[in-house]
Amino acid sequence: MQDTRQQILEILKRHGEVTVQELSRELGLTSVTVRHHLEILRSEGYITEPEVRRSNRPGRPRYVYRLTSMAADLFPNNYSGLANALLEVLQKDVAPQERQRIIEGVARQLASGAGELPEAPEERLDSIISYIKQLGFVARWEKGHADDYHIYICNCPYHYVAQNHPETCTIDEIMLRSLTGAHLERIQGRASHNAICGYEVIWPDRGD
Repeated sequence: MQDTRQQILEILKRHGEVTVQELSRELGLTSVTVRHHLEILRSEGYITEPEVRRSNRPGRPRYVYRLTSMAADLFPNNYSGLANALLEVLQKDVAPQERQRIIEGVARQLASGAGELPEAPEERLDSIISYIKQLGFVARWEKGHADDYHIYICNCPYHYVAQNHPETCTIDEIMLRSLTGAHLERIQGRASHNAICGYEVIWPDRGD
């Protein structure tokens, strides 16, 4: 990212909200130049539309800018470290049966975010792939020669966590089983092995 825009994001991160005039003073740039960079950041989804700053002082209204939730991904984070720590405590302090119940609950919670899905298999698979892409997966489905279906995942968003906690691969399986309403069989790879994960989808007999 261009240095000036990176500086603007860092200032917004520190202050929460700023005006064009405040950015102009801090960066030593003209208001016109600052507005140009703000418009680019806004078009990319990193900052909000300008909002009027409430003030009792007379004069023209001042407009403030803030970071969007999308901008959080531009700053360092340690989600994997947090997930690893939580899973280590879970593994150490929670009985296996209860641990499995928690993992299954997490998977079903993720699946619930998809809402209502179409009944027709191929339309349902289209919707599932679209939804899990929003969760950070890179995935596709394919139809085989014998009217069988397969789902392939080539990017698992918690791949690095799975290196130390391969049981998290169960989350994928339970989530996909819940989303498809079908029986799934893993036919290829695991996230913990840095491989493409493949599942055969076995639809229940729907009486047609």
